[in-house]
Amino acid sequence: GSEKLSVKMPKENGMQDGVNPITGEAFSGDYRPTLITVDSHPAALPNWGVGSADLIYEMPIQADGSTRQLALFMGEYPAEGAGPVRSARVPMCSLREMWGGVFCFYGYQGGRDKNNMKDWIEANSSVKKLKYPYLNGISKNTGWFQRTSDGGHVGPHNVRLNMSEVEADYRESPTPQPFVFSETGLERGEDVNGIVINYKVTNDAYRTAYEYNASTGLFERYRNGAPYIDGNNGEVCAYANVIVIRTDVSWSSGNPSRPVIRLNGQGVAEIFQNGKYIRGTWARDCSATKKLNNRMVFFDENGEELPMKVGKTFIQIVDNEQPVVVVADEAIDGAVEPQAQRDRVGTGSKK
Repeated sequence: GSEKLSVKMPKENGMQDGVNPITGEAFSGDYRPTLITVDSHPAALPNWGVGSADLIYEMPIQADGSTRQLALFMGEYPAEGAGPVRSARVPMCSLREMWGGVFCFYGYQGGRDKNNMKDWIEANSSVKKLKYPYLNGISKNTGWFQRTSDGGHVGPHNVRLNMSEVEADYRESPTPQPFVFSETGLERGEDVNGIVINYKVTNDAYRTAYEYNASTGLFERYRNGAPYIDGNNGEVCAYANVIVIRTDVSWSSGNPSRPVIRLNGQGVAEIFQNGKYIRGTWARDCSATKKLNNRMVFFDENGEELPMKVGKTFIQIVDNEQPVVVVADEAIDGAVEPQAQRDRVGTGSKK
């Protein structure tokens, strides 16, 4: 991966009437994307409202392997709310600029060096100030962010956002940047039954896994060996597309809790649809600070824009060297136990 592009970026995909530009599913209404920083600490499980999100990112936020999620809601705003909401990090701001819309979080990355959210937004954001649509629940609209013990949650893993208030107050009009869609998804590639990503190799606190369900055509998500459920309804979250994007991850001023994640240029994308795996490329034609509204494009192994399978997407952002384990054949017993590991998806040449 590098900041320079070697792929040819395609034109924008036009909006189709009645189609959600993020999922390809039927949709009517205004395009109103909202991003929320969702806590992925084990004590924050189950997360609320995540089954309603059209697309979710998970990314490293500490050098010890701790992660945080950024959930994108557009087609459905869960009436019961979403969360637990936690503090935001600078790389999330780049994704806010890309999608447009409102970004809700509870606290944010400060600090004396320039790699803090306030300075970053003032220098690079279309908004130019840490204010709406950057919505910090600690200081603004505090009534929308309620602490709750629902599901046994305790602080700081217990802030739930009232999505109905966000929707009623929506004042942004971002431009949609639709994916290309396919009803069927990939019909080529290697067979995959499971995927395992252990961000924190010293223990299983941040182990994400997916198991393919052939009857639904979706990858069911697991966290730390247990189904990843939406605490609002108890349903397992499942995804039509799982994409692992490899990029450069470092730590600002050597501080292990201040991530610097390259979300411009290009890198390897491990693409999973329909129980199939191909190795492609992600690319975004921007610098770290300019043209940030340009979309991230996924390319297949032939350099063509990847059609997303209609449905929800999960994007795992990992360091270039992060091991990703692909289980090809046998049932993986939900948790994807380490002894079931078959093939390592490498970081250089394909496996």
